Order: sequence, then C-alpha cells, then structure tokens
Amino acid sequence: MIGCVTLTEQLFKQLKNIYGDFSPIRLAGGYTNATFLLDGTQPLLVAKVSNVYSQDIDNEVNCLKLIHETGIAPKFYQLFKINENQINVMEYRNGENGQSILDSNNAENAKELYISLGENLAKNIHSKKYNSSSNGIKECDLHDIKMNLDFVPTELINKSKLILRKVNDSKQNWVLTHGDFGVHNVLYTEDNVLTVLDWEWSEWANPLNDVGWVCWFTKLHYPEQANSLNSLFIEQYKANSPILLSSESLKGYCVYKVWKILHKIKKAPLEVKQEWVRRLEWTIETDIFDFIK
Repeated sequence: MIGCVTLTEQLFKQLKNIYGDFSPIRLAGGYTNATFLLDGTQPLLVAKVSNVYSQDIDNEVNCLKLIHETGIAPKFYQLFKINENQINVMEYRNGENGQSILDSNNAENAKELYISLGENLAKNIHSKKYNSSSNGIKECDLHDIKMNLDFVPTELINKSKLILRKVNDSKQNWVLTHGDFGVHNVLYTEDNVLTVLDWEWSEWANPLNDVGWVCWFTKLHYPEQANSLNSLFIEQYKANSPILLSSESLKGYCVYKVWKILHKIKKAPLEVKQEWVRRLEWTIETDIFDFIK
C-alpha cells in the first residue's frame, strides 16, 4: 500500500453505508497498489486510498472531472476524507493491462495498442488546451524544478540543467497531460476500447511531456520492440494532432519527468534511489528517439 495508509474496516463501513455491501479485492495491472474493486456494488466501483496529506488525489479528481465527457478515463463518483485517509471512488473499467499485452509477445495486439495510444492521446487528452486557468490541476515547472538532491551525482545534475536549458517551454503550447502516460497505465479491450488510469501526476504541459514518456518507457523496458512500436504511436498521434518533434526536445521532457520522480522518491530505500539515478543517466546518454527522421 502507498506509504503508511491502511484500509481499515472502519473505512469499508463508511463506504458500505453509501454503496451497499461489497467485498474488497486488491487491484493491480495498471492500478496503483492501494486500489480496490468494491465487488458487489452496482455498478462496479473502485476505491483508491491514499494519505490525507497527499495532493495527488485532488489533482487526479480535478483531472477526471475535466475529461469526463471524453470517456477515456473512469467516471469519478466521490472523494471521502476519513481520519488520516482519503478515498477516491471511481467507476470500474474492464480491460487487459497494456504492459501485459507487450509481455505476452503478441506482436499484432501490441501494434494495435500503440496505434490506439497515439490516437487517444491526441484526440481525447491533448485536445484540452490550457487557457490560463489551471482548474486545480498542476502546472509544468520544467524551468523551475530544483536539482538539489544529495543522492544525484553533480555531473548528472549539470548535464540535466544543460539539457533543460535548451527546451522552449511556452505556456501557449500547453495542453492537459497525463504525466505518466503509457502501456503501464492503460486497460485495453478486444474491441479497441482504451481506458487510461492513474491521473495523479497530470499537469498542464507541452504535449511532448506525454509523447516523449511513452517512447522513453518502451525504449527502457522493451528495447527490441521500441523503434517499431514508438514509430506507430507517433505516426498515429501526428495523424490526429500535427506536432513538431525533435530528439532534443523530447529528451528534455524525459529528463524533466525523471527529475519529477526523483523528488517523489527522496525518502525511498537506497536501492530505489540508485535505480532512478541510473535511469537518469540512461536518459541523458541514450538516443531514445533515434527512429525519428
């Protein structure tokens, strides 16, 4: 479970008073690890639990409200704050986790998934343009992000600053971004319905914030399939939303995303911090977007 959050019978009782009797079933496969299916509710519901001091849940709720009419994300029902916990109650969605599709080595299904990722990201998420009102959703701080973490080597800090300095992050190009978009955070059905989960890291930012991260994740975890799948993804994205791409700018947004995660794991075990420092170095040194012409 996230942090020290414990889902007690008291919390279940509060939910049962509203939604009727149910059996809680822990969910994985795209959901965060403090998420439960409330089996027995009509319609089926999901409860995501976090510490009451976390601002990520409020960010997610505001995002779910904003994109409700697109159908790309679960419907938001209610947010409860009980003692030290907050519970986000949402619609349950069917589908296979996108990452498991890649792990199954089904090449055709993987291609269809990446085409769907590109189309849906362009049409249903990035279609929400920034209009100087945040709607309670975080805003990109690429040029203001702090790099004062003592577990990150100075050399990588300096290289990161140099890369980010070259990024022209203008607010006039901002759209709604998921913040952690990719196969690991989607459900996909046989009839080509895509559901995007876990919007806690959403923010107003340049669309390259999400586009780059899909390619980054695929290149890191599935290097042999990355170029072909990422090419399909970007081709479909551009067919629905023309965008100017360059390896340099995409790398910049990926470096930014890794630094966002580095700040979130400041209190994590040493091996977790070391792994993300390794990923920062990999992001800086690897030509992730070598397939872009």
